[in-house]
Amino acid sequence: MAAEDSSTSSDSVSDEELREMWRVRWKSSIEELTSIEYQRKTWMDAAKPSVHYTYVEFMCCYFDDLIFGSDYKLLIQDKWVSKQEVAILSEWHNALDKYSAPLNDDYNDAAILNDPDWIRIAALGAEAWNKLQLLWAESERAV
Repeated sequence: MAAEDSSTSSDSVSDEELREMWRVRWKSSIEELTSIEYQRKTWMDAAKPSVHYTYVEFMCCYFDDLIFGSDYKLLIQDKWVSKQEVAILSEWHNALDKYSAPLNDDYNDAAILNDPDWIRIAALGAEAWNKLQLLWAESERAV
């Protein structure tokens, strides 16, 4: 017996809706990775509501789930991000990609949060995050 297509037009998501949902997650991930205060609050919480609140999961969410383990070339090509957004993130993104946790222990959140290299990357990211927010605010005003 052939499988019947039970999907309806209301079950599908348009490309634009998919892009917007991705962008919400992308922005959230950047914000998480650029706020050392938020990381201290969530990573060090002994009663974590979710395993998401760890260095490993923050990194996996950004690189694996959102950037698909690559750079931004395809995302620019498909117009999910702009060249200007990527230019703002570039230095931070590259530093984040090259970061190695102390003693290569990605599960030692406390050591990572106290690592001067991580603190520098988070600060670099915070600057980029602020620039992105200004860019988006300017774009909204232009519309």
